[in-house]
Amino acid sequence: MPDSIVIARDTFWDFGPPFHYYDLILITKNDEGLVLDQVLVTPHGDACFQPAKVEERKAVLHESVSDLLGGRNPCDIPEKELNREIKRCKKCLVFSGANVTMQASCSGQNRQLRMDILDRDIYGSHPQTPANTSWTMQLLMKLQDVLGPGSEAEPMFHLGTDPRQPVPEDAVVNSIRDGKYDDLFGKDSGISGIVVEAEQPPPPPPSVEVVGVEPIAPISGEAPKYPPIARAAHVEGLVEATFDLGPYGKVTNIQFLSQQRLKMAELSVSDALAKWTFPPSAFGKTEKAQIRSSLNCPASHP
Repeated sequence: MPDSIVIARDTFWDFGPPFHYYDLILITKNDEGLVLDQVLVTPHGDACFQPAKVEERKAVLHESVSDLLGGRNPCDIPEKELNREIKRCKKCLVFSGANVTMQASCSGQNRQLRMDILDRDIYGSHPQTPANTSWTMQLLMKLQDVLGPGSEAEPMFHLGTDPRQPVPEDAVVNSIRDGKYDDLFGKDSGISGIVVEAEQPPPPPPSVEVVGVEPIAPISGEAPKYPPIARAAHVEGLVEATFDLGPYGKVTNIQFLSQQRLKMAELSVSDALAKWTFPPSAFGKTEKAQIRSSLNCPASHP
């Protein structure tokens, strides 16, 4: 059995962005059993509020390498079998799946084993998954039970509620950044560059400001909230509204003059206007307010 194992996985989905999720799992032995060290590297999706991120998970399994691998030694798998499984669907359309490369320490030499998991292997009722690929899927599921879910647990749509996470200070993360594992993922993955991007300062958050209120300014009035659906749709701009103030200062008859694309921001503006307070001199008058929302997206990733 190998003394150590490294698993590089590129999980891809037919919806996004991002479309690819990368993770590296290092399996080493110590006196307690097996030490699992996983690093998840996710490219940026929406640069406004879904930046690139790097996460790390660690765990210990109190069992042997043989137990983890179900008694199957990757050092003994013939190369012809692996090649045959990779070529099983050369002309198939594959929309989702995972490209997996396992590096095993075999008699002092590192051997790389490539297994491609197709969408039919994951979702098919009769997938006819070949033996080595099926074994790899079972191994990954066992590791997932210990380390936690992967990209399949990510939300399909991000609405900007997750703060940027600091990149872990770790030797494995540094090795990924330095390109040590590029050959396992493939040069086109750009995984080292994703780590560098995740270390950059975050962009400023989206903002909403009251540009002006006339003829009489309110005594108090907070800016409206930025609607999550507007942020997801990259809607920004100037909302103009007119409204009447009743005899006791109640806001009524709100009318919007803004462009059609800003409609999804109007409900938030209405909610904010209803809470504004005005001096008695404004009671009975018609007011006009201008409110600007800005995404503040990085120019490099529109």
